[in-house]
Amino acid sequence: MSKPYVLSYFQLDPVSEAILGEVAELYYSGIERLEDILPLVSAVICIDLPLDHLARMKGLKMIQSLSAGVDTLPWSHIGEDITVCGNMGSNAESVAEHTWALILALARRLHHYLPQVKAGDFRRNHENIILSGKTLGVIGLGSIGRRVADVGKAFGMRVMGVTRSGRSDYPCDFIGGEKDLEHVLRESDVVVVATPLTKWTRGMINLERLRMLKPGSILVNVGRAEVIVREHLMAYLSEKPEANIATDVWWSMEGGQPSEKELIRFTNFVGTPWVAGAFGSKEVFTRMCRMAAENVARFLRGEKPHNIINRSDYIP
Repeated sequence: MSKPYVLSYFQLDPVSEAILGEVAELYYSGIERLEDILPLVSAVICIDLPLDHLARMKGLKMIQSLSAGVDTLPWSHIGEDITVCGNMGSNAESVAEHTWALILALARRLHHYLPQVKAGDFRRNHENIILSGKTLGVIGLGSIGRRVADVGKAFGMRVMGVTRSGRSDYPCDFIGGEKDLEHVLRESDVVVVATPLTKWTRGMINLERLRMLKPGSILVNVGRAEVIVREHLMAYLSEKPEANIATDVWWSMEGGQPSEKELIRFTNFVGTPWVAGAFGSKEVFTRMCRMAAENVARFLRGEKPHNIINRSDYIP
């Protein structure tokens, strides 16, 4: 009996190829005569999935996202009989580490002092932010948010969490749902956005809610840019140019660069170009490939895969 076909839109490492090779025939999207393979594909590994390819995959049974987020998939064209899985946890340690790099850069004023010292200027002209004893608000307590919270506790911070359900088995000092988001924003000295982008979270942080942030607080986004309303963030920074903002995620790209270049001019803005996870580390990319391959193999063996996505979070 012939093996099912798996199509990957990313070059996998040899171990991942071997994992899939035990249960499937593996093909890559760059092969010649791809059009002959598409109708035979049972599972795909991707981040985006071209609509013209999806339309030809008549035997498709599973979509495995290489990333934790699945907001880039064409949900309105994906049949209800197709199992869609995210890759949650595959880059959690790396993204959490990067989150704290951004927090500490702002708290210890590295964005001011590093260029000053390189220029031979040793003035002590910026006030550090002390984290011990302060409050950390984590919006989204998935694998990334939990690791961010763990480090916050190690710093001696009070941890407040927000989840869609308003529940979590993570031992926060406070846990609430969307109705409690404004309370958490008002109480927190550091706010970390680590929630996936869904129809529920898109635009969750608007101008009204940005204005609830404490003076001098730190806001870091490592989830998806669109959780924060772009135009509202710009308006908020125009009102409070001294606000402490950091991001590794961006709203759009133009010519290979983020279109939000105006953020750079603000005094206390720190940005990195999507390098918290796989794009910043081959080690992390390999780990993500292996977790994705293992999950596809589970599905093809008839086992229940991990990280099955609830369609209702993405379909209006």
